[in-house]
Amino acid sequence: MKPINTLPSLHYRAGVVGVAVFALLSLAGCGLFGSAATAPTPLPTRTPVPTYTPTTAAPPTVPPAATVAPVATAAAVAATPTTAAPTLSPVAAPQLTINADAVNVRRSPSTAGELVGMVTTGQQFEVTGRTAARDWWQVCCVDGQSGWVFGELATVTNGDAAPIVADAPAVVAAPPATDAPPVALPEATAAPAPTEAVAEAPAAPPDPAASSAGWFDPNAQYQIVHFKVLGLDENNGGIRDSSAQHLIFLTVLDQSGNGVDGAVVRNLVGEKGEVVTGSKGPGKAEITMYYEPFKLAVASDPSGAVTSQVSNQMGLVFPHLPDLVGKLGDVNYEYGACPTIDIKCAWPISAIHFSYEITFQKVK
Repeated sequence: MKPINTLPSLHYRAGVVGVAVFALLSLAGCGLFGSAATAPTPLPTRTPVPTYTPTTAAPPTVPPAATVAPVATAAAVAATPTTAAPTLSPVAAPQLTINADAVNVRRSPSTAGELVGMVTTGQQFEVTGRTAARDWWQVCCVDGQSGWVFGELATVTNGDAAPIVADAPAVVAAPPATDAPPVALPEATAAPAPTEAVAEAPAAPPDPAASSAGWFDPNAQYQIVHFKVLGLDENNGGIRDSSAQHLIFLTVLDQSGNGVDGAVVRNLVGEKGEVVTGSKGPGKAEITMYYEPFKLAVASDPSGAVTSQVSNQMGLVFPHLPDLVGKLGDVNYEYGACPTIDIKCAWPISAIHFSYEITFQKVK
């Protein structure tokens, strides 16, 4: 076998390599790798545009009156509680409360009216009517009957709701309208103020027949300084004995405590008679009681007319009942009366004798 000659092959490979190197250098000279002669023109540098951030303007100020409430959603409306319409309270019925110890109730609004019964302090009644002047109030019921109570002896609540059932005021018709022009009237001239204070007139005593209670004016010249009921064991043999007394023992004194003879003491109710002191001793008189009641006051003395307090009503049949409580026997005494104001203590009192002591004294 002939040995292989490798030299020509090496020469051939070297030539090929040389040609390749030359070609690469030629390409390099043409700018393949970015020579200065053949490099592409660079793009101009751009200044970056600043990023635009939108500015949020403040919302315009809306006056409170122009504020529009947001529209409620259906769910919100459903969840909103419904406010119930207010319920009107009924007007309370008028009611009367007795203020005096014992008050007459009459069939008509007058002290001349027939007596229906008597009521005492603290009792309450439904008011069914009134007079136009509000001086008498109709109530229900006393002993099963409607009656009238004098207004000064009671307190009335919600009186405006009571209808006027007596003494309705006359309605004055307004004058017809005319087309005549109004007449100018002269301006009123104010009266000059008085230079001295005017003394107030003394209060007038209440109608004595309106109640069995007395009138104890602290400014009266004669005042009641002693008053006593003579009852069980104090009246000459008890209250049911035929010999028991039924008298008013009356005394009138001056400022020094001496008896005043010639003083006229007047009964303001019942038979409205008079008695003169001195017949039973200095400043003394006696009055015998039967059916008629007595409310006494000193009308005059030797100096002339006087003012006087007025006693509670005295008498065997129609007395001022609180005066008798506990004086005519207790609850265990079969024949007694008024052991308490609520037990056996109502007009008329019957078949019982008792007496009174009363003293008037002049204090001014």
